[in-house]
Amino acid sequence: MYLSVVVLTYNSARTLERCLKSVQFADEILIVDSGSTDETLEIAKIYTSRIFHHPYINYGEQLNWAIERVKGNWILVVDSDEEVTPELAQEIKNVVRENKMDGYYLPRISEFMGKRLLHVWAQDKVLRLFQKGKAKYKERELGSSPIVEGEVGSLRGFLLHFPYRDLTHYLEKFNFYTSCAAREIKKKRKATLFDLLLRPPAKFIKMFFIKRGFLDGIPGLIMCVLSAFYVFVKYAKAWEKK
Repeated sequence: MYLSVVVLTYNSARTLERCLKSVQFADEILIVDSGSTDETLEIAKIYTSRIFHHPYINYGEQLNWAIERVKGNWILVVDSDEEVTPELAQEIKNVVRENKMDGYYLPRISEFMGKRLLHVWAQDKVLRLFQKGKAKYKERELGSSPIVEGEVGSLRGFLLHFPYRDLTHYLEKFNFYTSCAAREIKKKRKATLFDLLLRPPAKFIKMFFIKRGFLDGIPGLIMCVLSAFYVFVKYAKAWEKK
């Protein structure tokens, strides 16, 4: 079996080397860059010659464009701010060789302000490993998952996720992501007073109390508050756009 890894990049120099080092077990690493101006491409060239340039429209469309160009019959999608643990790498090699399923969910642990949030972001699973020709991504701006034809299983090894350098970096991304989320809401329906009043506190209660985010300490508390505010702002932007 031939395994291809797909990585999308855009000014990803902060985390890219750690990402690419972790996927060297694959037969092919394919990178699709959407106009990086930092050292991303220099780092990428150390690990692969399969580097493509394609203008970014949305996450789903970019990945659909990328997976059409891989050589492998199995595809592993890894974000540039993620790292495949050695345990997960071995598990991926095993299931690709066995060829029993058509796709697999990978559990993911994310880090924020120097701490792994084991509760706030508990049970985070992403569908990232699948057979070529069996999956296609929804064309969404954020968090698109592939639709896999066939049987889908789950692996036990973890992806490690390093989405934010620090709190300032989170806030720099905040405006972009809430605007994308607001556009997704607007495509489906109008934002209401109910959304603005009840959804943000519900988000906090779910993350801090039900998922026991309080066990993640101060970083966990901060992320719960920020997540509630994120919900408020995306619905406020959607209401504004109506």
